Amino acid sequence: MIKEDLNMSKKPGAILQELELKDVDGFSEAQKSYYSSLGFKPYRYASGKIKWLMPDQHSLRIQGKHKRSFLARLFTPPPLGSGHRRKHRPALLKLIQRNWIMFWAMLLIIAALIVLIGYPHLVF
Repeated sequence: MIKEDLNMSKKPGAILQELELKDVDGFSEAQKSYYSSLGFKPYRYASGKIKWLMPDQHSLRIQGKHKRSFLARLFTPPPLGSGHRRKHRPALLKLIQRNWIMFWAMLLIIAALIVLIGYPHLVF
């Protein structure tokens, strides 16, 4: 129970207000004192759920909601690790890219054999 109420949720919701410890329902006094001793504060979400966040988590969530202007986004470099995923190529294409010299050599040998079989008088 403590882990799901303590929260570091992956989908932040809209935080409506910070609550006082006496206004928090659904938690025992021991839980309230434990969370407050760790530095967490209770916040009520728009869904009515109560989450315990540290002040820096709360400020990050509020900052994330503010949109930056077009000019600010235009003139700032993108953050490192911006989530670009590596493109995966099919296995056959990878094999060809890694061994292209071998494939060219094999194609030349096959072409030479076809010429020798088709026109044996050129060699003998």
